Amino acid sequence: MTVVNVDNFVRAETDVAFARLVGDQVDGISTWVHHREPAPLDHQLIIRLNRDTLYSAAVADISQGGTIDLPDPGDRYLSVMVVNQQHHIPRIFHEPGRHVLDRDELGSDYVLLACRILVDPSDPDDVAAVNALQSQLRLETVSRRPFPTPDVEEESLGRTRQSLIALAADLPDFRGAFGTPEEVDPVRHLLGTAAAWGGLPDYEAVYLNVNPELPVDEYQLRMVDVPVDAFWSVSLYNAEGYFEVNDLGVNNVNSVTAVRDPDGGVTVRFGVQGAGQANYLPIMPGWNFLIRLYRPRQAVRDGSWTPPAVEPVR
Repeated sequence: MTVVNVDNFVRAETDVAFARLVGDQVDGISTWVHHREPAPLDHQLIIRLNRDTLYSAAVADISQGGTIDLPDPGDRYLSVMVVNQQHHIPRIFHEPGRHVLDRDELGSDYVLLACRILVDPSDPDDVAAVNALQSQLRLETVSRRPFPTPDVEEESLGRTRQSLIALAADLPDFRGAFGTPEEVDPVRHLLGTAAAWGGLPDYEAVYLNVNPELPVDEYQLRMVDVPVDAFWSVSLYNAEGYFEVNDLGVNNVNSVTAVRDPDGGVTVRFGVQGAGQANYLPIMPGWNFLIRLYRPRQAVRDGSWTPPAVEPVR
């Protein structure tokens, strides 16, 4: 049994995540698992899940190569991110059609293929349209060896993870945490693996981690003219980084489904008295949130745009 520390955490965490995902692949390795509804709160495999998209995922054995076929989503956001066993992201596929999965290019015998498709979770017809796109995803690999069970000590893995999450809590964003070995900063890559496993690289999405360190009360965040070409979202988490069940059944607000203000902006509200209020996120002690900015423009990527501060509601 391998004891985990910061030296081997990235590989250990990734292999354990792969093994959990493989457990959902009822048809075996190299087959898609489609999540037909927004991520369920009672089955959060990783922290800081995203409920703005529907996911399809497959852990694939590409040791002898393979192919993936993507449908045409029109104007809808669709991406397939490749994650290797070092938690590097060598490719992201967008274009419809067939793409080759080459072991030498992608960097490990097994990879995770993570498909994200934008959805309006409040519209059953939109969910059905995304489900149809999911069903058009195709994956073929020459080899289909079972994924080996990780020889990892869970106690030291969990202890190391929590220590790294604590260090990551004050990071303003996850720039440099995800991508190829050449694109990532090693320290941020380590922290990102613990605090936001499976995140997209900077050119695809920027993640702004906000820990207000404020008591439970009433607050608001005004999002106006956000410089993105796809969409943005605000997701509310507890101190451990997980969604919590609440009476409103709401954990996130995004720019596609939000109720807009007269000036076209969006007011995101936080607190405990939100019944009947638009764009309201119930909070708890230790509350924090993640702003996701998809296809960010240069102002986001170079840091010249920053989100507004959370303000108390008087």
